[in-house]
Amino acid sequence: MKVLKISIGAWQNASRDKRELSVAQELGADVVVIAKGEQTGHEDVVDGFRVLRCSTRPVKWMPISLNRVLSIFTWAAFSKKQNADIISGHDYIALLIGWLSNVGKRHKAKLIYDSHEFELGRNAARSKFHCWCIYQIEHFLIKRCEFSIMVNDIIADEVQRIYRLQERPVVVRNIAQYWELDQNQINAAREMFCKRLHAPQNAFLVMYHGGVTFNRGIEKLLHAMTAVPDAYVVILGNGEKAYVNSLHALCESLHLTERVLFYPAVPLNELRNYVAAANVGVVLSDPANPNGVYSLPNKFFENIQSMTPLIANDFPTMAQLIDQYQIGLKVEPANEGELSKAIERMKSDQTLYAACKENLKRAKEDLCWEKEKAVLVQAYSRVL
Repeated sequence: MKVLKISIGAWQNASRDKRELSVAQELGADVVVIAKGEQTGHEDVVDGFRVLRCSTRPVKWMPISLNRVLSIFTWAAFSKKQNADIISGHDYIALLIGWLSNVGKRHKAKLIYDSHEFELGRNAARSKFHCWCIYQIEHFLIKRCEFSIMVNDIIADEVQRIYRLQERPVVVRNIAQYWELDQNQINAAREMFCKRLHAPQNAFLVMYHGGVTFNRGIEKLLHAMTAVPDAYVVILGNGEKAYVNSLHALCESLHLTERVLFYPAVPLNELRNYVAAANVGVVLSDPANPNGVYSLPNKFFENIQSMTPLIANDFPTMAQLIDQYQIGLKVEPANEGELSKAIERMKSDQTLYAACKENLKRAKEDLCWEKEKAVLVQAYSRVL
């Protein structure tokens, strides 16, 4: 059996996709990925997966917006040539490409929708017409899938309700594999952070890690840090130059330049030791739209696997796990003062901090990919 994963991105740090496809490989499937690249047909290998590149600009002189529409059909034609038995779509556009690649085929590939987001709630800036189009496309496609995968129970329930699905989507959370930690490497990463910040080795480090972009609460974190003068921030990740420059400007205006370190993204297999080098990790998802409120992102579980206590917005999915395992503090998303107090409390309340560290041991054992993947193994076994 051949499984084809379609991702319209570059497929570099696609940790969720890689975990999903590793299950298909374990069950004996031949896995191929189609992802964005400069030249259609170029092939490379990424973390053990064969990746075929496809251009999103098939006609160079054509405007970008028209190229995006045309590329849906050129990608579908390219996907059709792969003669896959199963096609997994990274999002609704990738799923649409997979469905189009089935048109005219006698033996059609089975479709799987691996939705990384709550698509209808992703962006409050979308027009009503845009949302209506997404609803129609997703509604049409999701009912033609063998099964769908959502990232948490709340989103699965919402999607089932909105589209009146007979079968509830499979819930596979963005949980990292069980991470073995290397204390020597953790110490080295911490020493490097402190050296770059000109901070003492016992400095209190607050870390945001992930994509450095809008609506991730980074500005909120920086404002909150003005009320915690003896703590430091590490922002670990990459972002667009203009946005990163705006964060540097904000740091300067808040007189935080000497207490904030911007550090580029690191390979996934090294990430654990960098995250573990921080005293606390923050997950401040955007409250402006349902997708942010319902989110349960990779970084939440990566902090758990790194044994790093959490401060997160008081949203249902994250709050439930923080309360269940007692591994951090919750804050109201609109309250910077509350975030400042939470950081200060984590820094000064040694009893609380020690309890969070101890409770992370159980959370780390329970919330790992080795246990989470069981439901995906069962779902894939039905179609392979």
